[in-house]
Amino acid sequence: MMLTQLAEVQAFDLKLDSLREERGQVPPELTATEAKKRDLEARIALKEQAQDELRKRVNANELELKALQERRRSAADSAVRASTTKEASQYQNQELQFATRLTELEEDTLPLLESQTALDAEVAGLHAELAALVPELEALVQAEADRVAEVDARSVSLAQERTALAHGITPALLQQYEQVRKAKRGLGLAEVVGNGTCGGCNVRLPIHVVQKVKRADNVTRCPSCGRILYYKS
Repeated sequence: MMLTQLAEVQAFDLKLDSLREERGQVPPELTATEAKKRDLEARIALKEQAQDELRKRVNANELELKALQERRRSAADSAVRASTTKEASQYQNQELQFATRLTELEEDTLPLLESQTALDAEVAGLHAELAALVPELEALVQAEADRVAEVDARSVSLAQERTALAHGITPALLQQYEQVRKAKRGLGLAEVVGNGTCGGCNVRLPIHVVQKVKRADNVTRCPSCGRILYYKS
């Protein structure tokens, strides 16, 4: 029987399983930095949306202020050119109304301008924070790529050794082992240990099963877990 050689194949398989698991373990620092970048980008997007809305309000107020100033000047000019006292008084009243509205609008616009200045500074700060984070993230991404490449190189090397070793095992036995291994989450071959216990499920084996394993005439499987049994030589 080729069970000792099959055990060596399984040792390679378990190492390859471990490397696959290792490959998928992304460093927490990289995960945290990527999350921080996404958070910053989301905050910037929200703040820039608020910037746009505030800018529209300020622009609308400034346009209205400009229009009111022109109308106030026009009313003042008309009052000067008026041919009667009554007509002059009417234009003066219009000028006063425009002046009152101008004062109100200027008072309304000032807080908007202050908010705009503060928001611009906040957005600039967030952009600076993001700009500082990008090189840090790029370095972490490169380090992760190097780590994965190193794991992949080890996996390729082990897989080649495993393939070469498996060539010496009969296809039927190898296929049976791989089927059991797949069903048993990685362990297809179990050593009989101690006083006749299955090394896969730790169940005490019947004497006749132990004897069959010792003779090694045929493949013997654990009656409890179904793994292929062998004695280490």
